[in-house]
Amino acid sequence: MDTDAAHVRDAQLYTMQNLDNTGMVVTNDIGNLENIHPTNKQDVGYRLALWALGKTYGKEGVEYSGPVYSSKEIKNKKIVLNFDYAEKGLMQKGKDLREFFIAGEDGVFYPAKAKIRGNTVEVSSSKVKKPIAVRFAFTNGALPNLFNSAGLPASAFRTDNWELK
Repeated sequence: MDTDAAHVRDAQLYTMQNLDNTGMVVTNDIGNLENIHPTNKQDVGYRLALWALGKTYGKEGVEYSGPVYSSKEIKNKKIVLNFDYAEKGLMQKGKDLREFFIAGEDGVFYPAKAKIRGNTVEVSSSKVKKPIAVRFAFTNGALPNLFNSAGLPASAFRTDNWELK
């Protein structure tokens, strides 16, 4: 499974979360896996404008970011994921949530089942008895379908800090 693009997205998320006066908009739902320059510039510009209005200029009532992973809780054989920018709930586009992977202590990730519960996501797999980590949209060809109630897509993320290969 190729993950070079996922490593770049991971670095972008890390930068946004750790460097003041930075921002990021997610375009995986309107982009093109074959070309890093999306042809749909209008929606990209709209999302960038939302970020500027809400975050930079502090305009009230502007939802400017899709869900961003914030923390996890391990409950039995499931991991419950919490998100910033999901206070009004989460939604999926399509029948099932896609692009969730879960691992135990061995560090081997397996495709996972994921279910939205309000503003959290529960992740599990019958192949992982004691889960400790989740990755979302962590492949080059990821086409995730998790959004917040404003229709903005979730950022790719990982809950682990294992060395990337």
